[in-house]
Amino acid sequence: MNMRKLAATAITAATLAGATALTGGVATADARAAAASSCSYGTLTAVESVKIRTTTKLNATAVGLLPKGRSGRGCDSTGTGQSGQSYNLCGKKDNSWVLLSYAGHEGWVPTACIKQWR
Repeated sequence: MNMRKLAATAITAATLAGATALTGGVATADARAAAASSCSYGTLTAVESVKIRTTTKLNATAVGLLPKGRSGRGCDSTGTGQSGQSYNLCGKKDNSWVLLSYAGHEGWVPTACIKQWR
C-alpha cells in the first residue's frame, strides 16, 4: 500500500472514530430518521421551557426552544421515549427523550418536560 493511500485510510478511520465518540453512541440524525419513520406524531405541550437538541444528550447542540405551555408535534414509537443521557429536569430524574418538531426545528427533548400525549 502506498503512503498516500495509507494516510488517507488513517484519516478516514480517525474521522469515523471521532464521530462515534462525539455522538456517544446515542441518537444521531439516522436515529431521528428511523424514529420518525416508525411512528405517528402526536401533540405534546411543554411543562417548562425546554431546549430542542440534536441528540439525546444534555450537552448536544440546541436547535430550538419549546416554550412553557406551547405545543409541538412529538414522535414516540416505543410509548416510553428513546433512551439517552440521564437527566434531572422538570422535577423528574429520567433518561427518556422524545423526537419533537416545533416552529421548523426538529430534535430531541426530555420526556419529563412534556405533558401527556393528546
